[in-house]
Amino acid sequence: MEIGDRRSNADRISNLQISRYNVVINKRLLRLSLFQLGLGFSVVVFNGALNRVLIAEEGIPAGIVGWLLSLGLFVAPIRALMGFRSDKEKKTFGYRRLPYAWYGTMFVFCGLSAAPFSLLLLSKASQLNSDVPFPVAVFFCTLIFLLYAVGTHVGQTGYLALVTDLTPKHERSRAMVLLWIALITGQIISSFVIGFFLQDFHPMKLIQVMQSASVIFLVLAVAAIWKQDRPVELEDDAEDFSSQIWTVLGTHKMRLFFAILFFGTLGLTAQDILLEPYGGQVLGMSVAETTRLTALWGIGMLVAMLIAWRAIPRLDSPLPVAFAGCLVGLAGFGLITTASANKSVVMFATGTSVIGMASGLFLISTLSLIVYLADIKTAGMYVGMWGLVQTSAAGLAALAGSNLRDIVSRTTGDLARGYTTVYMAEMALIVVALGLLIALPREAFVTRTKGQSAFAGLTDLPGA
Repeated sequence: MEIGDRRSNADRISNLQISRYNVVINKRLLRLSLFQLGLGFSVVVFNGALNRVLIAEEGIPAGIVGWLLSLGLFVAPIRALMGFRSDKEKKTFGYRRLPYAWYGTMFVFCGLSAAPFSLLLLSKASQLNSDVPFPVAVFFCTLIFLLYAVGTHVGQTGYLALVTDLTPKHERSRAMVLLWIALITGQIISSFVIGFFLQDFHPMKLIQVMQSASVIFLVLAVAAIWKQDRPVELEDDAEDFSSQIWTVLGTHKMRLFFAILFFGTLGLTAQDILLEPYGGQVLGMSVAETTRLTALWGIGMLVAMLIAWRAIPRLDSPLPVAFAGCLVGLAGFGLITTASANKSVVMFATGTSVIGMASGLFLISTLSLIVYLADIKTAGMYVGMWGLVQTSAAGLAALAGSNLRDIVSRTTGDLARGYTTVYMAEMALIVVALGLLIALPREAFVTRTKGQSAFAGLTDLPGA
């Protein structure tokens, strides 16, 4: 009886310690998720309302808007560099991730605060007999959007590396799902709020909304990262930046994985800056109605997260979820392409939700794999490389998609065909990603041993 009592007491103490640990880690994760919640507001403003107004209301060529929104492509390598530097960071009061998350936050705030001037500059410069030359307006708008792009790269890389450091390996997928649910929630909430304020559209209303979004982001980001990082003493590592990159890309399976990530992201994101103008110009939707498309896309993403929550723990690898995401994406693009022929807003809205679901399945499966592979010495580099490939593909997709739309529309004289050509090109890129997934050996990324899953945390709600 004494031995049994001792074991029982030991079990109770162990369970109590685990319970206390879960409460602490989940409180940290919930507070860290505020960063993503605030970032969701900025995404809707930049990639939703602002691009729709510039293209549809102000008549700015989609190629120019695509150039501004694709600037992240040209500074994407900063993700890998900043991730590497945060892995090696020892000078800023001993903190490794916090300085990069903080600098990025301030850049995003400044870029978001200055973004309304891009609307005023381009609107004025596009008028006849304007005092502001159009190339000058585009130059200053490029600086504004570049500030925002750099901030997003630096801030989110430091932030995701910090989350990886603070989370045990078996809990990291759950953490990523929670963070992306926060991001999507921010997008959904902000899309409804912005849609409400823009029902009677006026440029000054959009400027007020963008200024408010910048303040909201700053407050939430500071609340998220305040006193989260911990000073860490690591042994000196002589490996330089280029050597670290080749360490990450040193195997065939990792190179194939990043190729899948690139083509899949390219295929699933080229329509991001075109859906709202498509709804306005082809289907006759108002600014408020097209702004709410972000909510429908976000609902699809949330459904994807719930599917991943249940599916990933039952699989030997999260990559089959990425395969499913590509198949769902093909169905979504089929719907929105058909919507133009039928002039069906309902079909278009449904297709938008389906594409959101596809994007969510693909994103969370690839990110879950990357954070599983990382450790405290390499988290910044792995997350940075994932971000480099993902944002490069997204930036290239925005640039190529918007210019393809312009070229086809002008050549054929058919505005709708310009949009649908982009959607069909995306379907072809998704097929390429599917082919690479099929070529990847089944045993390449086994993340579960018999009886235990590296992604088991996805089956439990935080705090449960």
